[in-house]
Amino acid sequence: MLRIIFIPFLFSTFLFSSSTFTVRLGVFNLKSELQLSDTIDRFTPALKKTVLTDKTDGFIYVYTLPTENKGHLKKLLPAYRKVFSDAYISKIK
Repeated sequence: MLRIIFIPFLFSTFLFSSSTFTVRLGVFNLKSELQLSDTIDRFTPALKKTVLTDKTDGFIYVYTLPTENKGHLKKLLPAYRKVFSDAYISKIK
């Protein structure tokens, strides 16, 4: 009986313990799309590969590729803040 309770508990702990993080770089209106492109070009090629944009409801949302490694994002955050000073780490799930 103990095994039946313990196994689902272990599985649910594993399933819900992982979180995904991203660095939110900013939200811009569509009018500034050209300027935003120039700003993103200021990143190194390696960092530029991690930047994503999403056009929704007249705005451009700029963020990084999601990852489960928050420590890695903490190390990269100063580099992102050199270009986007208000960048911050955000939990997705």
